[in-house]
Amino acid sequence: MVVTAQPGAVETLYRDAERDFERWEIVKDLVDESIDLALNYRQSGHPGGSRSKVHMLLALMLSGGMRWDLLRPWRPFGDRFVLSAGHTVPLIYGTLAVLNEAFRVRHERDGDERFAFPDDGRWALTWEQLLKLRRRGGLPGHAEMEGKTLFLKFNTGPSGHGMPPAVGEALALRHAGAEEVKVFVFEGEGGLTPGGAHEARHTAWGLGLSNLVFMIDWNDYGIDERPLSAVVYGTPEQWFASYGWRITGTEHGSEWPSVTRAVLDAARGVNPDNVPSMAWFKTRKGRGYGKYDYKSHGSPHAVNSPEFWTVRHGFMEKYGDEYDAVDE
Repeated sequence: MVVTAQPGAVETLYRDAERDFERWEIVKDLVDESIDLALNYRQSGHPGGSRSKVHMLLALMLSGGMRWDLLRPWRPFGDRFVLSAGHTVPLIYGTLAVLNEAFRVRHERDGDERFAFPDDGRWALTWEQLLKLRRRGGLPGHAEMEGKTLFLKFNTGPSGHGMPPAVGEALALRHAGAEEVKVFVFEGEGGLTPGGAHEARHTAWGLGLSNLVFMIDWNDYGIDERPLSAVVYGTPEQWFASYGWRITGTEHGSEWPSVTRAVLDAARGVNPDNVPSMAWFKTRKGRGYGKYDYKSHGSPHAVNSPEFWTVRHGFMEKYGDEYDAVDE
């Protein structure tokens, strides 16, 4: 069975989402802070690619484009999420910590059991775990599908690592008669260069995996000073359209209206040819971090440095709050 979106569904979802853009902005700022604080404390991790993907992820999770359950991520018919760029996992940790804290506060405030953590919080990633990033018994440096990170649906690390298994997951769902369950894959353009990425794109089109959606963070930098565009020809549209995929995207990858439209078009738009979909987002690696492009790859600010506190001052000024021991 092929499941197609209803005409007008994207516009309906967009209108509903548009009313919440101001709230999303607050969530985004809190996720940014969570990423920065965890990496400052550990002095390890990838701030640049984690920050550049925040708008993409929150628009996907909060717009209705992806069907998921924060408290019970093991539900069999929830959409799958694969962080193919597994080194940017601080993005996931910060996002889950912020959303779970909202649920925890709500439950403590009025006792509403809809917001209670199952199994006494065994599966809930909260801000306390951010203090154990890349420490023994704490959160790993790459994406792992276990324990408090069951939102992830594959273990990933090197760029491109998650693309072939995501194709397999989409195929398995289709053969199980559950192709209305979608598989969402986050990757950067650097992850499209391995041979496995080429095979994954070909295979997905050949199998007609209309339930597979790639979202590409196009920021033009990896670990090297040289931009990727200096050695890799083309644009995301060329990289996927030539494989027969359905394409959407935006040059404004850090603005809620354009990001949300691109996300919803890819996730829930009409797909008459029943082919895989790809959305691309032009972003800045290290957005808002004060360290950009290749310099933000795997390189946090020095612990409690002036550069670190400069970004905190921006947050404090925006929200009229103040960190304890600021500038110390």
